[in-house]
Formats: sequence, structure tokens, C-alpha cells
Amino acid sequence: MKERVSLTMDQQAIVEQNLDIVRSCVLRCIDINESVCGMGYDDLYQEGCVALCHAAASYDSGAGAQFATYAAAVIRNHLLDHCRYIQAKRRSAPMISLDSYAEDSAPRDHLAAFDDHDSQLDRLHLAQLLEHGRRTYSGTARLGIEALELKAQGYTGADIARLYGVKPNLVGAWIARAMERLRRDAATGPSVRNEMDAA
Repeated sequence: MKERVSLTMDQQAIVEQNLDIVRSCVLRCIDINESVCGMGYDDLYQEGCVALCHAAASYDSGAGAQFATYAAAVIRNHLLDHCRYIQAKRRSAPMISLDSYAEDSAPRDHLAAFDDHDSQLDRLHLAQLLEHGRRTYSGTARLGIEALELKAQGYTGADIARLYGVKPNLVGAWIARAMERLRRDAATGPSVRNEMDAA
């Protein structure tokens, strides 16, 4: 978990005035990949903003460097560290398949695990929605799809948290985000099902 950064009013003002440095560093220094969790533009921008806050908190105006130059270096280094962390996590993360839901032989007990999360989802279309989520979601929603599949296999939230090296409440947030997206996509009805039939 990232440490909290306490900023003075002056430091907060510096951060607000220099947000464009974050955007510039993300676009100039990193290859954005929306299909990789943590490597989408929004995720990278958020990490860059955290780094900008660290830069504002640690900046020494007497050292000679302008804040923009200093902040760009801090943000760039933080983003590179973030990318290394994401790559290391991807190498150690379990590969998860949702293909089992496409089979008629999937036990009904497994599907029952989803009832607590959203009783409005039509169980007959659950497999299609999960497949749609696996192919189209990224970031937190994609992690939520993976967590839902693990829950259907009998894993607890604590088990999933241990697999991913995070706290259980974060897994709950992933699932909530995925269910929100699934609910929205389920409401579109035929368009999602037609996309799935065409695939």
C-alpha cells in the first residue's frame, strides 16, 4: 500500500499548477497498454499524480533545480518503477480462464456464488457477460472479473487477496467495480449478446 503524502497549502498549489507535467511524462516516457491492468492511461496518470505529490513534498528550492525539472524526474522514475512492479506481478499472477462457464456441464453450485453480488443478473447470460468482461475490461474491472471466477471456484475473498498480494477489502472493491460494469452491460441486452454470438 502506498504511503500517504501530507502537503502544505503551498505544496498543494504547486501540485495543482503542474498537473500537465504528469500528462507529459505519461505520454512521453511510457508505452500505454489499456489491455494490461495498471498500464492504462488512467492508472498511469494516477501514479504520476502520486509522484507529483512526492515531488512537491520533497522539493528544495535552494538546491538550484526548477520544480518542473525536478518533478519530471521524480514522476518518470516513479512510473518506471510502477511498470517494473506491474511486469513482476504479471509474471507471478495465476492465469485464470473463464472458458469453463461456456460449458453446459459447469456445476450450478459454482454459479450460486454470484447471487450475493447481484441477484438481478440473468444466470443464463452470466457466461456471456463474464466472457465479454474478460475480453473488453481492463484495470480494476478486469481484476474483478478474475476475482468473480475464483469465487465461483470456491475461493474466499481472503484466498484471492493472498493470491494477488493485496488486502481482502481491495478484492471486494474489484468485484464491486466488475459487477457495476456487468450490470451496465447486461442492461444493454441484445448488443452484448450479439457481440458474443459473433465472436
